[in-house]
Amino acid sequence: MAYHVYAGLSGEYVARLKRRTLSFLRAVDHVDDADLAAFFAEQAMQLYIKAVLYELFGEKFRGHGLRELLGFLAQYLKKSGYEELSERIRKFVDEYRAQLALAEEAYIGGRYGEVDYDRRDVEALVKVADELIRLLDEVVESVKLG
Repeated sequence: MAYHVYAGLSGEYVARLKRRTLSFLRAVDHVDDADLAAFFAEQAMQLYIKAVLYELFGEKFRGHGLRELLGFLAQYLKKSGYEELSERIRKFVDEYRAQLALAEEAYIGGRYGEVDYDRRDVEALVKVADELIRLLDEVVESVKLG
């Protein structure tokens, strides 16, 4: 299957997802419940990845696994000739595997599960979200320039 970069698909959908990402991250500081704050951090990451996938490749994803979404992004980048960017995504996943797994668990566990999160967990997730957004912004910029 050939993948094409659709650098012009930044429209309303992408802007909406990125706006919601920032809203979730701002809300983290105003929520007293660490479980809910962890969920908000996960949602921020999930929405930003989905925004970038759509912005670059015109693909909407219904799944919610962060590592899976990042895997799709790395695969699409590689098949589109952006091997270095693909490798940066893969290295990010390797480096932050534990935090990404924690965030994925918070998607369900933060709302329904028996796991309790604390502020240290939330701080770690927000740090990873910030790093992820920074990386994804660099990826988008490189693809659009390239």
